[in-house]
Formats: sequence, structure tokens, C-alpha cells
Amino acid sequence: VLLSSGTIFLFLKKKLSEMLVVIVFAALILFDLVSVDRQYVNNDDFVSALQVDNPYQPTMADKEILKDQGHFRVLDMSTEGQRKPGRASYFHNSLFGYHAAKLGRYNDLLEFHIYKNNMNVLNMLNTKYIIAEEQGEIFPYTNTDANGNAWFVSNLAVVDDANTEILALDSLNTKKTAVIDRTIFELRDLSTSYKIDSLATISLKSFQPNYLKYESKNTNIGFAVFSEIFYKYGWQAYIDGKEVAHQRVNYVLRGMEIPQGEHIIEFKFQPTVVKTGSTIALASSIIFGLLLILGVFVKLWKKRE
Repeated sequence: VLLSSGTIFLFLKKKLSEMLVVIVFAALILFDLVSVDRQYVNNDDFVSALQVDNPYQPTMADKEILKDQGHFRVLDMSTEGQRKPGRASYFHNSLFGYHAAKLGRYNDLLEFHIYKNNMNVLNMLNTKYIIAEEQGEIFPYTNTDANGNAWFVSNLAVVDDANTEILALDSLNTKKTAVIDRTIFELRDLSTSYKIDSLATISLKSFQPNYLKYESKNTNIGFAVFSEIFYKYGWQAYIDGKEVAHQRVNYVLRGMEIPQGEHIIEFKFQPTVVKTGSTIALASSIIFGLLLILGVFVKLWKKRE
């Protein structure tokens, strides 16, 4: 401001030429823009395209885990993983997710159990690998006790509120028992005890962000727990193509009673808002097309007249 004022004063006193004033002001503006801009944009914001496309380099632990083509989750406990949570998500299905904004119930699970390394909870979330660090060396620990993508339980523990449900996970054997809140879900048609056939199986056959397919085989009626987050606003469950109800168990997961025999279980993400939007879009397109045809017809009719 002082330099600008001084330059104007000298120009008015005819001490500086018009060209020199323009040069001085151009220099002042350039300096001001650069000094202010560098507070928000600096050298760190100018990186090669290679660094943008590949922001993280895989460690030996990452490479080892990537050899496994199955569907599972990874918990990164290394120093780098804790400092940059997005690093694990870049390579794997991270237990901490892909975004800082999480579902409230899952955030509760993080604070009550995951941050405390409750293995029963890690197992029910199908945490097959844990990236650990020892003396500066990063290595993958294989959790052989992970429950898998889906499994049959022999018991349903019924509770009366959400607090009791999440606290029950402290000591719950998630392989054998699932906990369910009776105040939220109708339990009239559900048993609390199920016989598990030693040959009973349920496995994930197809996985997409909006579609899951499982195949089950059981000589008895069974209750299956699926290691996927329960979200009622859009996810629909089907057994052999017929829509069926499913419940929230273990505070965040999906559970469903499955008839005896061999079955195909599907979960499809079909939110009402998407259906409504698609219907409106289709109707709008049809109306626009009809108006266009009508306009052409009217124009041709007028020409004939």
C-alpha cells in the first residue's frame, strides 16, 4: 500500500513517467499475487502425473496380501497405516473404510471394539490380514480365525436395547452366536436355537458394490450371518429369487434364516430414490419425445395448408 501510494504521489509530482508507473504497478501486483497464492498453493501441489496416479507404493506386506484373490478385509496397524489411513484402502478392503464420514453404528463399533483389538469383532468382520510392524519391519499377519464372508450360527442371543447389543460383543463367540435387538426386529418367526450340520456350507460366489450372491447347503433350517453392514435404505434380500426379510445382528451385520436344502441368496442394492429418479427420467424423456414429434407434425401440417 505504501509503495503504491508513493508511486502515485511521485507520478502526480511528475517525478515518474507513465511507463515507469505501469512497470512498478505490474511488479507490485505480481509480487502480491505470488506471495498470497503460495500460502495456499506451493511446490507440494505440483507433482508428476505418475505420483498422482500412484500416490502409494506397495510394501512387501501389501504385495503378499494382494496375492490372495479372495474377498476379505485388512487391518493396517503399522505406523504409516495409522498416519495415513487411506493407504490401506488404496490396496485392500480396509477395515477403516474409504471415507472419514462413517455410519454412526460402524463408528460405535470402531470406538467400542475395533480400536481395542477385540478379536471376536475382528473375526466377524472377516479380517483375514493384519498389517503389523516390529522393529521397523512391516509384515502381514494371517488371521486364521476370521469367520469368513458368511457362516451359520447355532444360537441367537436376544437383547432389549442397542447398548446391551454392542456390549455383548465384548465376550460373544461370533462364530457360534449372534446377538439381536428384539425391540427393532420381529422375532416371532425366528428360533433362538439352530442345529448346525457339520457339512453345512454357505459361500460368497459373486461380489459387486451393489450386488452379492451366496450359495448355501444345509440339511437343517439355519441362521446365517453375513459379514456385510446392514443398511435398510435400499438393500433387499432374496432367496431363490423371492424377496425375504433379513435382520441386523451383532450391532452392524446382516442375518437371515435360510431354509434347509440348497439355495441361492442374493442381496441387491435398490434404493427407492433411485427407482423414483429413474421413473421420472424415463417419463420426462417420453414426454419430451412426444412433444418433439408433435412439434414436427404441427409444422408439417401448417406447410401443407
